[in-house]
Amino acid sequence: MQSNQTEFDTRNTEILGISVDTREDSAKIATKLGLTYPILSDPDFQAIDAFGVRHKEGMMGKDIARPAVFILNPEGRVAWSNLTDNWRVRVTPEVLIEALDSLN
Repeated sequence: MQSNQTEFDTRNTEILGISVDTREDSAKIATKLGLTYPILSDPDFQAIDAFGVRHKEGMMGKDIARPAVFILNPEGRVAWSNLTDNWRVRVTPEVLIEALDSLN
């Protein structure tokens, strides 16, 4: 997503990530990857469960968040989503940009 940040900016789109990792670990990952958008920490699975993306025993017997992307409309409702059961599979920025354009 970072490599297409300009495309998201022109569409008035805010990106953020949510991870089960601690705040400190998320910050390290964001720095390592050069991310400019926030990565929120959800070790208690509050947001992850609210969006229904907990992957029980998904990695080395521990619960993780399934890779998912949600586009929320201005009212905060989910207008589009992409979910996967494989933590290695992620939506491409191009698919997300296409989805954003289709909603306008």
